Amino acid sequence: MPPAECPFCEIVDRDDPDVREVYRDANVVAFFPTAPAVLGHTLVIPRRHVPDIWSLRTEEAAQLSAAVLRLADAIRAAVVPEGLNVIQSNGAAATQTVSHLHVHLVPRNEGDAMGPIWPQETDYSEDRKDDVLNQVKSAVSSLKPVEPEVSPEDRRKHLDYIQAVVTRQSAASASAKGWLLPVVTALFGFALTQHVWLLALLGMFLIAVFAYIDANYLRSEKAYRALYNAVSRSERMVPRFTLDPTDADEPQCGDAPATAKWKALRDKYLPPREVWTSWSIAPFYSAMLLLGVGVAVTAAFTTDKAASPLPHGPTMTTTVVSPVPASPATAPAQPKLPPP
Repeated sequence: MPPAECPFCEIVDRDDPDVREVYRDANVVAFFPTAPAVLGHTLVIPRRHVPDIWSLRTEEAAQLSAAVLRLADAIRAAVVPEGLNVIQSNGAAATQTVSHLHVHLVPRNEGDAMGPIWPQETDYSEDRKDDVLNQVKSAVSSLKPVEPEVSPEDRRKHLDYIQAVVTRQSAASASAKGWLLPVVTALFGFALTQHVWLLALLGMFLIAVFAYIDANYLRSEKAYRALYNAVSRSERMVPRFTLDPTDADEPQCGDAPATAKWKALRDKYLPPREVWTSWSIAPFYSAMLLLGVGVAVTAAFTTDKAASPLPHGPTMTTTVVSPVPASPATAPAQPKLPPP
């Protein structure tokens, strides 16, 4: 059953106005079933769509168990039962009717409508019981060992590593803007002074390229911040000292439809809309692109004016007369006197 068709997911999303909700927190929701077996019968479900116990994560099991204990105390104080059944069913053979894991808390009293839930006796042979015992013990021995709880010191070191990556991503985003500004300023300046609108288009192309790079830096930074939150709040079990932000992603249910190949490529290479519209991307790069459009239009307009010929008018001829100094008069030659 996909989450969109799950009635319990509707309760989690507050889309069922008729539900009798008992309790809600960040991890679980508890409510009365529509047809309770007895008064006080309560269902406790995880908020995430988990079809059965085999899809439940370890940390979710701990959160669900803590809520069951809390609500068991509340039911005992409210209806004062003689006993309490805690029932969790998986699969149609076990009478599970809604494919969203749920725990029944059923307050019991002698002679109530619930009746006995176990057979009076069985006749399994000792050999059969020993065979199943060996099979279960063999299966248990093949299970992966449970990882020890992370110490506060290890968690602090892990958070330091993630924060260092977040800081580097933020610095890379600032560096991208720092590299872009002088290059685009030079291109736009040449476009205006040399009246070449193609230079403005080149600058706009560079703005788009740097916007894509910066958006990917921001997407990566957001992913690492999500990993930081998952580790700091212990929202889910992640590998110790992991720096893979996908470890913080919500795992898909086993019956979730496979993602189309083109959607997988889109999600891998194209940042989501909330990244593009963030304050560090949209205002800065949109303003730069608008400036580029203005520079391109201005450069194209001034190019036309510079290329147009001067207006025709009457031809004027200017004659420059350079004054020539008069040659001095030649003095008459004096007769040469003989020596005395």
